[in-house]
Amino acid sequence: MSNSPPSPSENEPSKASGVHPVELLDHVEVECEALLGSGELTIGRLGKLAKGDVITLDKSPADPVDIRVNGKVIARGEIVTVEDRFAIRLSQIG
Repeated sequence: MSNSPPSPSENEPSKASGVHPVELLDHVEVECEALLGSGELTIGRLGKLAKGDVITLDKSPADPVDIRVNGKVIARGEIVTVEDRFAIRLSQIG
């Protein structure tokens, strides 16, 4: 039987620093992407693509857009505009 003190819970702030372990990651940047849909092209068509060509995707404009962080879907939402930029209004998280 050991007399060592219990280890701190992962959900409690560190007593030494007063900072929750998750807060140590707050400054880390991750890649965030909005995936409109996907499609398939033959190598032949890919080589012949030109300005103005249209690639049909597998989703309709009414379908939610997938939000991916580091390649993993973390949310879904609809495309909106904010001033002169595209944005996503989240409808589902997780």
